[in-house]
Amino acid sequence: MKKNRYALISVMILMAISLAACRDSKASGGDELVMVDPILVELTLNAETVAAGENVLIQAKVTQAGMPVEDADKVEFEIVREGGGSPEKVPIQHLGDGSYELNKVFNEPGNYRIISHVTARGQHSMPLKELKVAG
Repeated sequence: MKKNRYALISVMILMAISLAACRDSKASGGDELVMVDPILVELTLNAETVAAGENVLIQAKVTQAGMPVEDADKVEFEIVREGGGSPEKVPIQHLGDGSYELNKVFNEPGNYRIISHVTARGQHSMPLKELKVAG
């Protein structure tokens, strides 16, 4: 009988503590989970196939909730040639209206992967495009 009484008292104390903790966090504003719209990165190339020595325009258009992101913390393009060579990371400057661009000449024929690394507003996005450079 005494064990049941102690168990009941213990459960009541734990419930009181739990309810008090919930009430305190709501009263003080606490840490609330707020859903944030994701950043969207539209990575484009002016062509998917080019001849060696041709200029390629690589563009990342960054938006959040339909509005341009003008304050990205970091934007860089990683360029990797399949079958050899070390990856090249190129920091990109903001041109306005959420647009980040790079003009690059590819002298070596081959297949390339271009990955944009965009860090903005506590989020990171890494879309990928492929480019074929003909010899």
